[in-house]
Amino acid sequence: MQKQGDFFVESPIILFASIIWYLKIYQNGKYCTFPHAIEFLNRRYEDIFPILTSYPELENYLSPFMDAWLGGAAEQLMGQIASAKIPLSRMISPQLYWVMSDSEFTLDINNPEEPKILCVGNNPDRQNIYGAALGLYNSRIVKLINKKGMLKSSVIIDELPTIYFKGLDNLIATARSNKVAVCLGFQDFSQLVRDYGDKEAKVVMNTVGNIFSGQVVGETAKTLSERFGKVLQKRQSISINRQDVSTSINTQMDALIPPSKISGLTQGMFVGSVSDNFNERIEQKIFHCEIVVDAEKVKREESAYKKIPVITDFTDEDGNDHMKETVQANYRRIKEEVKQIVQDELERIAGDDNLKHLLQQK
Repeated sequence: MQKQGDFFVESPIILFASIIWYLKIYQNGKYCTFPHAIEFLNRRYEDIFPILTSYPELENYLSPFMDAWLGGAAEQLMGQIASAKIPLSRMISPQLYWVMSDSEFTLDINNPEEPKILCVGNNPDRQNIYGAALGLYNSRIVKLINKKGMLKSSVIIDELPTIYFKGLDNLIATARSNKVAVCLGFQDFSQLVRDYGDKEAKVVMNTVGNIFSGQVVGETAKTLSERFGKVLQKRQSISINRQDVSTSINTQMDALIPPSKISGLTQGMFVGSVSDNFNERIEQKIFHCEIVVDAEKVKREESAYKKIPVITDFTDEDGNDHMKETVQANYRRIKEEVKQIVQDELERIAGDDNLKHLLQQK
C-alpha cells in the first residue's frame, strides 16, 4: 500500500497480472480463477515465461522478466518471482481453493435483473490470509456496483482494519450519486492509520458524512471533538473577599463535545454528526445521546430468523460427512488442471515454427 513504484513491489504485481490475463485468454477464461493463477505462478519459470510470451497481448508485460532471463540475471529474476510467490503461497489452502474456484454467482450485487445479498466473514486465526482474499472480492465489487442505472445498495463492513479494501476512499467519494451507501465499523482511528496508511486513512475519515461513536480515547477522541466544532459559551466567575463579592461574565469558544466527555461515555451513549439533503434539512446535526434498543423487539425478530439454506450438501445417503474428501479432491483437481495446461501449451509452442525458439531460451 505504501510502496507503490518500488521495483520489488511492482514486479510481482505485473507478473501475477500477466498470469491472470493469460488465464482469461486461454480457452475463453475456463480456468481463470484465483487458485489456478496461484498454481500457475508456482510452476517453473522456464515453463511460465515461454507460455506467457507466446501471446502477443502479454509480450510487453513480460519484457522486463525476459530481459533479465536472456541477460543472465538469474538472481534478479528469482528475486522478482519470489516476491510474487512468497505472499501468495500463504493462500494455498484446499478450503480457500474450494471457495474461490467455482463461479456460482456474479458480484454485481445491485444488478436490477439479478439483485443479491452477499455476506462474507473473516477468520481471526487466519486474518491476514483471508483478508487478502476478501480484499480481492471487495475491489471487484466496488467496480461493478459503482455504476449508473443500478439498484440502491449498501456496502457494510464491520472491523474494517481486518481487511484491505482497495478503492474504498474513491467509493465513499463517488458512490453516493450511484445510490451506494457505505457504512464502516472499526474500534479506533489509529487502527485505520496502522493498516491503511496515514494518507488513505485521513481521506476516509474526512470524506464520510455521518459519524456515530461510542467511547474512544486519545487522539481519536480529540479528532472527533475537533470535528464537532466549538460553540460560544458563557462563563461566570465569582470572587469573594472580606469587603465584597464580585461577579464577572464573559464568553468563550469551547468544544461542543470535549474529548474528556467522549472518553467517558457509558454503554449505549453515543456522540456523532449527521449530514442532510436539500429537501431534508436537519437543524441539530451534532448529537450526544443514548440510543435506546428495544430488547423485546430484537428478541422477537431473532426468534423469527430462518435457517440459512444448504448450498452444498457433503453428506451421503447414510449421513456420512465427506466434506474433507470433496474439498481435497477439488484441490488436487486444480493442481492437475494447471499441470495439464502447462504441458499442452509447451507442446503447442514446440510444434509452432514461429514460437519454438522460446523454448530454447534456457
